[in-house]
Amino acid sequence: MAENDLSCRRRRIVVAPSPSNPRLRSPVLNVECAEDEEVEWFWTETAEGRFVSGYCIVPKLREAAS
Repeated sequence: MAENDLSCRRRRIVVAPSPSNPRLRSPVLNVECAEDEEVEWFWTETAEGRFVSGYCIVPKLREAAS
């Protein structure tokens, strides 16, 4: 497998969800992932609200055949 094989995959940008309180700041703004991947967001909850504090890229689940 050539080094460029993975870089040839189509990529997309996924924007992180907004915090519940506009005064809170998330360290994650967006994530780049492949078309066959999804982003799982990690949330931190505080007395002031919740915000995205991290993420994990996982393979997309394939839909069952109709």
